Amino acid sequence: MSDLALSTSERSCMYPNARAICDADLCRHAARILEAAELIRLGGRAGLVSRVTGLEKKTVTRLYRQLQGEPSPPGQAPFTDAWYLENELRMLHASVVWYLYQGLVRTGRSDAQVLIDVYQAYKYIAREPVLDLMRAAFVPQLVDMNHWEERECQHCFTAYLAPLDGNGSTCPGCKLYFRHCCRVCGGPINAHAQGRRRRVCETCK
Repeated sequence: MSDLALSTSERSCMYPNARAICDADLCRHAARILEAAELIRLGGRAGLVSRVTGLEKKTVTRLYRQLQGEPSPPGQAPFTDAWYLENELRMLHASVVWYLYQGLVRTGRSDAQVLIDVYQAYKYIAREPVLDLMRAAFVPQLVDMNHWEERECQHCFTAYLAPLDGNGSTCPGCKLYFRHCCRVCGGPINAHAQGRRRRVCETCK
């Protein structure tokens, strides 16, 4: 007799752990649904949420519509670092995301929960986030793909991300700081009349 022909009680007698296994699977699925809902609330598109949680795309698409009242917006996921490299502020925020990711990825959380915790912490720290959830999720991938590497700043000795083929050893934070402050005394630098950046203030000149 096949298992399909057996009643539920008969299968439970033959396989006493079957109910526990089913309950565990149900709990894991429920956990993924909750993670997907939180990622959607944080701005995740259906494609990203499906990939991170492991849920089927159609399940996430349906969940997105239920939560947001509209379909998931179309759009291509980032695949190069060109957008980040356009200015130092984006690279600074990418380095913050990487720092948070490094601290949370070793905690044994699921990939989805790590992304949730990283992005929530990033939004709290940044107050005015530059990276959306999609851009933040792509930061660790750029390191894994050997496009970026971690370096130490020669000025503040902070670890930061930089392109593998990039030059220099100054973090984005120091680059932004030095554009507006004297490199000698640290005092503010007035804007140059012709728009050129000054390295030192009038006192240290």
